[in-house]
Amino acid sequence: MKLQMLIDATRDADEQQAYERAAHEVFAELDVLDAQLADRRYLGGATPSAEDWELHAVLLRFELIYYALYKLNRTRIRDFPNLGQYLLDMHQQGPEIDVEAIKRDAWLADSHRNPKAVVPLGTPDLQAPHDRLRFDRAALRRAATEEDQNRGKKGEFVRGVSSHRRRIGRDLPIEAGRYHLIIANNCPWCHRAALTRSMKGLQDMISMGVLWYRRDRDNGWQFRGDLAGFEPDALHGYRWVEDYYRSVGSNQTSVPLLWDKVAGEPVNNESAEIIRMFDDAWPDRGPRLAPPERMDAIEDANAWIWRDINNGAYKAGFSSNQEVYETAYHRFFAALERLDRLFAAQQWVCGDVVTEADVRLYPTIYRFDPVYYVRMKLDHRMVREYRNLSRWLRDFGELPGVAEASNIEHCRLGYFGRTGDNLIPIGG
Repeated sequence: MKLQMLIDATRDADEQQAYERAAHEVFAELDVLDAQLADRRYLGGATPSAEDWELHAVLLRFELIYYALYKLNRTRIRDFPNLGQYLLDMHQQGPEIDVEAIKRDAWLADSHRNPKAVVPLGTPDLQAPHDRLRFDRAALRRAATEEDQNRGKKGEFVRGVSSHRRRIGRDLPIEAGRYHLIIANNCPWCHRAALTRSMKGLQDMISMGVLWYRRDRDNGWQFRGDLAGFEPDALHGYRWVEDYYRSVGSNQTSVPLLWDKVAGEPVNNESAEIIRMFDDAWPDRGPRLAPPERMDAIEDANAWIWRDINNGAYKAGFSSNQEVYETAYHRFFAALERLDRLFAAQQWVCGDVVTEADVRLYPTIYRFDPVYYVRMKLDHRMVREYRNLSRWLRDFGELPGVAEASNIEHCRLGYFGRTGDNLIPIGG
């Protein structure tokens, strides 16, 4: 293709003027391609073409080889707004490639430019998250569902799928006092439900029971009214959350659980649906977190935040497969970098107002420095080291209702002290 021919001309140049002319033509062509990919996922059509795969092959080699070996160092591919993301998209769809071998062979074969036969160590993270799915919102959102996550490699953490999925306002009436939310403060999925209830001021509409932060090995989540700071189950005096599910013949065990006190049965145990129904059923209470006019932006953000950050932390920390752990690790920190860049330009995830996307992001970022950095083996950087992301964390934490629904001590005690040496770190 044309781009490869221009790169070869740079390689073959034997005097300064010829090199500069060829190099300028290379970057002029890259600028053209970057502009073409601003409003389309592929060069042509709805699926990758032969031309796309040819471009992928060239872009793959650019930072590995051409940038330094051919002195084409004006701009890295990752720094182009569209080409960098396009490369990630194409690479993750294609067959497995030995990138290190490609780099090594090229550098060792060129004794003229690399007479000491030293091969650079740097390699771009080609498994990092990308934004190209924005051209296919259905695929983006499908990739972030619990159902999609229920497929994994050997040793990969797989989250269970919730089975109780009724909605207030659709399947059940909107009634004050009818519904009861059961949560554990250490659970991030519970945290998002408690945050929404508190931020919207629904305490008079929806009662809430708080579980102990430790699960029993045999019986799961438990009420411990016998312990200081905890109350017994207010509805039935149950000891175990399983008792709620068993009373209606369900084999589920998870929280948060939204319970219908009138019908005596579950409403919903999927946190994403619980927080959406709270906002939809009571739109005039507190901030409107999922307004229809921002729904596309919210759903797009929810998708990659869930995949790479919310669930990504668990993919890293709970994996028993080194390769799976490392992939999740790199995707997680690439996503934090993306957030830090985003918050340099705007206050909240979807612009100038707080939305559901911020609520879903907060539990993971809130837990990160004191818990996940150690517990999930995500030790590259702390949130406090990201200037803009840490600013967002402070701003969100100061919103009305957030502090009341957040308990970092329960998080520390819930994540530590139950596995390994059973010790609770002093930091945090």
